[in-house]
Amino acid sequence: MSELNWIYTYGFFGIRLFELPSLFICLLLILVCGYKFKVSSNYQIVLVLHCFLPFFLNDVLFSVSYMPDQLKYWEGVNNLRSGKWGFIESLTSGKNTVQASVFFALMPFPTPVSPISLGFYNTFIYIVLFFILYVKKIFTKLSSWFYLLFPSMALYTALSLRETLIFFFMTLAIIFARESKVLKSAVCIIPIYLIKFQNFYIVGPIVLLYFIFNVAKKGMGLTKALVIGAISLVGLLLSAPIAIPLVNKFRVAMFVEDGGDRDDIELISGVGDFVYQGLTSGFYFLSKPLPWEASSALQLIQSLENAFVLGILFLITRQAWKKSLDKLAFWLLFMALAMSVYGLVVANYGTAVRYRYAFVVIYVLFVCADCDIEKLFPRKKKASSKQAMKHNSR
Repeated sequence: MSELNWIYTYGFFGIRLFELPSLFICLLLILVCGYKFKVSSNYQIVLVLHCFLPFFLNDVLFSVSYMPDQLKYWEGVNNLRSGKWGFIESLTSGKNTVQASVFFALMPFPTPVSPISLGFYNTFIYIVLFFILYVKKIFTKLSSWFYLLFPSMALYTALSLRETLIFFFMTLAIIFARESKVLKSAVCIIPIYLIKFQNFYIVGPIVLLYFIFNVAKKGMGLTKALVIGAISLVGLLLSAPIAIPLVNKFRVAMFVEDGGDRDDIELISGVGDFVYQGLTSGFYFLSKPLPWEASSALQLIQSLENAFVLGILFLITRQAWKKSLDKLAFWLLFMALAMSVYGLVVANYGTAVRYRYAFVVIYVLFVCADCDIEKLFPRKKKASSKQAMKHNSR
């Protein structure tokens, strides 16, 4: 890492001058695609503003050491671009950070000169995905603005982390599943396994169910979703003897990795506790940190954001329940699975926000698309013409 530190001799503004080519690539992408696909100027303005976020996060809003994984990806891409690491060897290394670095290194950007560089790589991915969703008509008016204005998404898609890559491939896998393009969906799932295998075991079964039930057209049905949920519960019970030690191992590892003390983490004590936490940890994971759990200004902001987002999810879900329960049932199953898996192993509040934002955005995108949700507060339907005629005849 020491040979990369030359950039710090240029000072705060000097470092950012080296990032201007990456900024211009992102701005050019918006200009070209915005014109080609006739995207609203309001959307383009927000995307342009997002391009400047990487300048104001690391070593401004917080120290780069606050999320030290960024340094690993920065070093990894430099090692790959300089030839110190081989691409094939790195891709098959089994190390998630190294494998994610391979995908970053293949992107059409200058070699990253500072820890904020990959923030522009991720911004590029964020913009590309916006236009894919726009062109494929996944967006509704509500979901497009949620995509653009969700604070946690804006934050993590402008940092030098792998989460944006994971979100990108997860979303593409589901898009292709909606289009019944099995091969393309499978190709998009492979990088998820390499970068973050936990998400592979969540998205893989979900995409498979999406194909089997043709959810975009027919929906799954509440009864089928409940049956699958019951089967999952039985599987949870049967797997307890094997799963509990593994879950505890991951709980401790992730807690320590996030700076916690090994002695402060509560372990799952038995089958009953395992089932209870498996059933309840999902909603807690979705909502934490709660306001009274916040121990810093950032956590307090995150707790307030959670309350706001939970309100939006409730309003979207309520509309979808009324419009198309069969299609909603599938996405409720998706959220329950994702939140429960992470709720069992993630204790750190900041990590919870970082890992769940992708699932929240995917839920909003595809519930709105499948159930035709355009607004949070739809206007009440006007009286039928028959009723109006009766009224006028009086």
